Amino acid sequence: MTKKFLIYSLPFLLIFIVASIFEPWVYQNIFASDDITTLKGKEFKIIAHRGASGYYPENTLIAVEKAIELGADMIDVDVRMTKDGSIVVIHDETVDRTTNGTGEVSEMTLAEIKALDAGSWHDSKFADQQVPTLKEVLDLVDGRITVLIEIKHHQSNHSELAEKLVEVIQKERNGYEWCILQSYEEDYLEFVHEKDEKIQTKKLLVGEDSTPLLAFYMETKVQLGRATKKEDEQLDALNPPYETLSAKRIFRMHARGFKVYTYLINDRKEMIKMLNAGVDGIITDHPDYLMSIRKEIAELK
Repeated sequence: MTKKFLIYSLPFLLIFIVASIFEPWVYQNIFASDDITTLKGKEFKIIAHRGASGYYPENTLIAVEKAIELGADMIDVDVRMTKDGSIVVIHDETVDRTTNGTGEVSEMTLAEIKALDAGSWHDSKFADQQVPTLKEVLDLVDGRITVLIEIKHHQSNHSELAEKLVEVIQKERNGYEWCILQSYEEDYLEFVHEKDEKIQTKKLLVGEDSTPLLAFYMETKVQLGRATKKEDEQLDALNPPYETLSAKRIFRMHARGFKVYTYLINDRKEMIKMLNAGVDGIITDHPDYLMSIRKEIAELK
């Protein structure tokens, strides 16, 4: 291969790389259909993001209850461990954004966290909401809906966190059937399996905290290229951000045996586009939007 050939080929290689990375943007903005009539017979899962968090403070009991009332099929919540070993439902590493307090969750006791107002940041009428424990959330759900429990990173003692999660699920009535533990970190899932192999687990691939959008594109391209269902029994579904998806990419994921659940979509038109592209489920702050789409699809003749 000559130096001259490489020089002439470089522009075409760069064009190919750019086209590959930005294929989802081109698809979604030019080719994707927002026509609901093409979705006749389409089935999909409605996954409430941290409860019905479009209307209620995220990861609180009221958000979970309302997600069920709005018709969600699943709820995803986030869990962390407190300084005194309790499992609480909160997304961030600190309490700063979603409560009236400050500090890292892992450096606070359950009593300190329970004393915080976890609702006023969303609306003053929710001032009575606290950061719930995982047990409180699961007791409220009581098998009425599938709960996806995402294990957020804890700086130390993965085994202790996994053990406590297992204990909580084991105490729920038929908890093995409707509680699913998921994480981007395999250590947590391996410890869970060591404690109780009956508990359902799912490995996540592409993190929702990735930024900026270019990183979304590139990370999804790389990570999904590594996903092989035959080699990983815990990986039966993929969760890429919707900005990284096209009908072609979804087809390739399906061809490998994966279901595709995408996030985070809160716009009706974008929801319909992604359903037309072939996704199996959508994670949203507004489960009622998807419930409305589902009803419209059912009425199509």
